[in-house]
Amino acid sequence: MKFLARDQLPTLLADLSTAAEVWVPVKQQNGVVQFDRWAPDVDVELDVFLARQSPKENVFPQTETYLEYRYLMVCSAQRPEFTDQTREELRQLVESEGGEVVAEVPPVAQELLLVADVGGGSQGEPGLGSAAGMDDSAQIILGLRPCDARGLSQMDNVFGGYGGFYFDPYYNVRRNNTTIIAVTCRTPRSTCFCRALGGSPAGTEGVDVLMTEIEGGFAVEAVTPKGESLVERSVFEKAQPEVEESAVAAKQAAEAGVNVPFELDGVREGLKAGFDSPVWHDLAMRCISCGTCTYVCPSCYCFNINDEIVEGTGERFRCWDNCFNPMYTLETSGHNPRESKHARFRNRFSHKFWYYPDKYDSLLCSGCGRCIMYCPTHVDIREVLRTMSAETTAEKGEA
Repeated sequence: MKFLARDQLPTLLADLSTAAEVWVPVKQQNGVVQFDRWAPDVDVELDVFLARQSPKENVFPQTETYLEYRYLMVCSAQRPEFTDQTREELRQLVESEGGEVVAEVPPVAQELLLVADVGGGSQGEPGLGSAAGMDDSAQIILGLRPCDARGLSQMDNVFGGYGGFYFDPYYNVRRNNTTIIAVTCRTPRSTCFCRALGGSPAGTEGVDVLMTEIEGGFAVEAVTPKGESLVERSVFEKAQPEVEESAVAAKQAAEAGVNVPFELDGVREGLKAGFDSPVWHDLAMRCISCGTCTYVCPSCYCFNINDEIVEGTGERFRCWDNCFNPMYTLETSGHNPRESKHARFRNRFSHKFWYYPDKYDSLLCSGCGRCIMYCPTHVDIREVLRTMSAETTAEKGEA
């Protein structure tokens, strides 16, 4: 364990910023705390518990370009016969602009259409035809809470190839180049329920370095090899016994401040047994399908992929989506298996506590409570889980 004096925090941030882009919680002019790039004139906000959104956007951007392309159409009137030589000339034309022909459509209506991947992207800058020039620059996120870091770990399962499933190169390049410095929650909110899910206000899942606020500064613990390398800086002092004692006391106080509103055992079974329960309709009455809960959630990862073309130039990109969106599961045929609101409502909670655990042997919720805080109609995830568990218990009793 090391000690960082409070007045040395700017020195640490300045040192870190020489090797990586540093992100910290900052209070905006409207009073909202959001993660922003650190600069010498930026005040780090650690007193306000939980930024409005977790920093998941740093590894999973809201909008991300996969590639850009261009259609080249050549009129047969200009080239009466499309010979192999003609096609080769067209390929050379595309390559001269830094692109590559990825598909060729046979002549239709006296035209030859080449789908061209145009241009190569540089690091950090999406380029025409590149894999969006995957950003491999180093970044450090300081000041997020353990529940936010745990949310990143839960997304790691989805994008990291867990169990032989999908491996997303865009996500993993950013994730591997990101260092997480979390801060123990000093005064948890009434909406926090991380302990009910096996978490802790001083949890270390997904964390490289954990800082615990004590009198005069922070007790600092390296959790991973990446964290061990970071705390070797001279700005950190060797912790004295009283520092360690204060850190333990602070963690225990934070732990005691988090309620356990429901028992996790039986939740998955309750959701399975209550899949067709009419109670879902009643629970979903307040929901307006706005999707706010999914956007502020540190572990929701749903997205869609779009192609947009303007005058022959196209872009393929993905952007965040949410399972409350009425069009989320709309099929090309016109069929929508979750056309009703209560079916979409049920899917969100079932995904987090049933479908995802079945696939990844983990949970898709870290208990941060943001969905409770920011829901405009006051839907409470704790209430939903308690209700469905109670429904199952009642049904077993009647049986």
